[in-house]
Amino acid sequence: MGKFYFIGIVIFLAIAYLGIVLGVYIYLKQAKINGKPLIEQPVNQQERTDTLGPGEFLVYFSMIAIAAVFAMRAHSPTVSKLILLPPVMALFNARKRTGKALFALLASFTFVLFLMMADLIIGFPQKAPDLTISDTKIIMAETTFGDVVNQGFDIYIRQEGSPRADYKDFISSGTFKKYPANRSAFVEKGFRRDGFTVSYAPYLLVKEDVVIGGIDLYGDENKDIVLEDCKIIKFKLDVDCIAAIKAKELSCELSGFNLLQPLKQERVKETFGEKLWLTPINLKDISQLHYGISWTNNSHHIFWNEYYAYIDFDEKNNMISFELESVLPRE
Repeated sequence: MGKFYFIGIVIFLAIAYLGIVLGVYIYLKQAKINGKPLIEQPVNQQERTDTLGPGEFLVYFSMIAIAAVFAMRAHSPTVSKLILLPPVMALFNARKRTGKALFALLASFTFVLFLMMADLIIGFPQKAPDLTISDTKIIMAETTFGDVVNQGFDIYIRQEGSPRADYKDFISSGTFKKYPANRSAFVEKGFRRDGFTVSYAPYLLVKEDVVIGGIDLYGDENKDIVLEDCKIIKFKLDVDCIAAIKAKELSCELSGFNLLQPLKQERVKETFGEKLWLTPINLKDISQLHYGISWTNNSHHIFWNEYYAYIDFDEKNNMISFELESVLPRE
């Protein structure tokens, strides 16, 4: 019900804003001064009617662009409007304007305000982060088991009741068994946000007998789905996986960011910007050596996917564990 409640609010706002714009247009068309509709009447004292020159346009555009940057950071429709209004009105009053121009300005502001309100209520979808392993791009909640198999990877399934095994014994001990990719296994219905270590991962991603990391899969909310058609929703590396990847000279990148190079704070901040919500507090405290990155919106995963990445590293800025997961829409 929560989803329909928010949708109803957005629909109501859309109808309200459309009604306001339509009402103003009708009023400007019907109301007259000296027999001439208001929409044709001048609305400012400016006498110039010539076209703005390139230099003038650049000045006003720069003012609006700077104001827009601050408005987007305000996270409040009212404050954003107050920031944007002065430079826009300066451009508006740079030449003689009629009611038509005023109506166009009002309609534009109304549309922008509606978008801001819609973003506050249901948010807008975030672009999914991609993980590149050995030149194979894995996009959370989009890339399927079948996709990675076609790129030369194998999937090993953890055997129920098997004891914990060390990294070097994952494959040989029988704790994990290679799946022949014959569409014989299924993922149970429903979305589960389970935490796990690589040792207890439900599935292992393997290439050339090297365990790359642990993964989890999602098929469908209401029915079991064959493994090959399920999407990867979680990926996890530990220190042993990272050492094996380096030894194999494979690449490991998050949205183009090389995770195998020393994780300098400046470079991490430059790459992920506002998505970086957690940074080291005290670099001398080993327990604080981690980063948290999120791709979220105001819907709180009611309407759109959300994504989270966690990177732990040592005192030399080398990654020692990594986790990337997606949270799918649900009530």
